[in-house]
Amino acid sequence: MRHHSIYTFILVSPLVYSSSLMGDVGTDHGLDALIARIGIDNIPTGAGVQVGQVEAHTASDHYGPDVNDPDIAGKTFTFRSGATGISNHATNVGKRMYGYGNAGIAPDVDSIDVYSAEGWATNNYLNVGSGSNPSSPPGNLELFNNSWIATFGSNSVDSQALCRADWSVDTHNIMILNGTSNEGGEPMALMSYGFNSVSVGLTDGTHISGVVPAGFEQTGMQYPLIVATQGSTSNATGIVSAVTALLVETRESHPNTQSNFFATFSETMKACLLAGGHHQDGWTNNPIQSGVNRGRTNQPIDAVFGVGTANIDKSYQVLTGGQFVSSTTPSGLEVAPNAGWDTGAISNGQRKYIRFTLTELANEVSILLTWHQKANAGFGGYSVANLDLELKRYNNGKPTSLVGDAGLSAFSSGNVVSESEVDNVEHLYLRDLAPGDYVLDISRSDSATGSRVFSVGWLFPELEGGVPGDLNGDGIVEVNDLLII
Repeated sequence: MRHHSIYTFILVSPLVYSSSLMGDVGTDHGLDALIARIGIDNIPTGAGVQVGQVEAHTASDHYGPDVNDPDIAGKTFTFRSGATGISNHATNVGKRMYGYGNAGIAPDVDSIDVYSAEGWATNNYLNVGSGSNPSSPPGNLELFNNSWIATFGSNSVDSQALCRADWSVDTHNIMILNGTSNEGGEPMALMSYGFNSVSVGLTDGTHISGVVPAGFEQTGMQYPLIVATQGSTSNATGIVSAVTALLVETRESHPNTQSNFFATFSETMKACLLAGGHHQDGWTNNPIQSGVNRGRTNQPIDAVFGVGTANIDKSYQVLTGGQFVSSTTPSGLEVAPNAGWDTGAISNGQRKYIRFTLTELANEVSILLTWHQKANAGFGGYSVANLDLELKRYNNGKPTSLVGDAGLSAFSSGNVVSESEVDNVEHLYLRDLAPGDYVLDISRSDSATGSRVFSVGWLFPELEGGVPGDLNGDGIVEVNDLLII
């Protein structure tokens, strides 16, 4: 059945399904590399992770996947928007999110809550057009997959929907993953314009990208944030949801994260997912390449590819590196591991510091900072925080700038400063970082009141030889290494 509010919901597209698979999913998204590194018996499969699948109605008013399809049969489906028949689009997206076959990478995701797009946007979840807050996610739901685009026909109403979704991410610590329009389509606000969600495009660049246009709170913000190798943004979003599900399972089971409250934050999940993006040839966030401002950028990510292609191996390394707590002072810092993250609170005017020591040349370095923008009461706007990210030398306990000529001997290309005024991600990506001591400087400067939770994830190359005694390459020495012996 359809659900109505005082506004008209105009479904533009279910991000039309393409049967083509642009390459091998396991290879293209790091699963094969993860298997090679930690062993097939140790990889996450999505076990125990509950997901939400939001789908456009078909012409015959169906929004559900074919529960008898061999690639998804036997799973538990709960249909939250009323009775439904079969949607081929929903079936094929589902295969990417939780299927048993070769199309997906999270086959043990078993519990799926399915919504129609209109129902989810209105009185099944977001409650647009009502005086109520968005509903609580059912059970232990960890993420929503939105492989559709739509509009209410009004920037102000679309903005309310986005604000409600951002509130839900921030309040309930869930992830919301949203497809952008395919090439030749029409850019639509719902749902890829959100601050706190993750917008998804295609590795081949055949999707709508750019910045949020005027008329929205997010005006000027870049999208998409990440891409995947598929034939449509619908399926790409399903793949990124599957990668996210693998990270959630890892968070709950890995010794470095399973008892850490901060690992459960959606900021942490987003930072680890995005910091692990694979930067393909031609990727750039347009840093200044010469002169006194060499190494600066106010464009955190690539204008088409975001942080790059979702990669479970790289994101797994970031997450399982564990939390390394930042300091409020640059003096006396201990050295952080080459992969890891921190999630904490930062106040206006405050700075946080993390120290790194490289003993050999790092061919590439990825560091990503994210935080939530807070929805105001009534969902009519936001309290906007502005954070910046900078990598500096660490000389005798003092940070010194690498901007301009000072960085010529330190890195061959990339950026050491990310300082967007509109995005709520900041990203450093460097090539050929020289051995030495460095310190990450996270700063906040805005007019928003109160502290704000931030999360930063980083990935430097593994030290040659890895961790002594870590035979399965998962970054820790434990019983599984003894079993290999």
